[in-house]
Amino acid sequence: MSKLTFASLILCCVTSTVSFAADSIGEKFKQLDRNDDGYLTRSESARDPALWSRFKNYDSDKDNKLSLSEFKVYASK
Repeated sequence: MSKLTFASLILCCVTSTVSFAADSIGEKFKQLDRNDDGYLTRSESARDPALWSRFKNYDSDKDNKLSLSEFKVYASK
């Protein structure tokens, strides 16, 4: 196997793994977002005790709800 073929194979594996992780994060967010408004409230986050206990740390705009992008910061740790 040439170095180029091997590098391409590795790149494909990494890309698909990152894509899968992003899909999983989105699915977890949808599961927690009970009213489907696109945000997580503190009460909705109670289904994930680790998120609930650190909710204010991830609410970067201090609007008392987490957007998907704020949730991604939590989920990536």
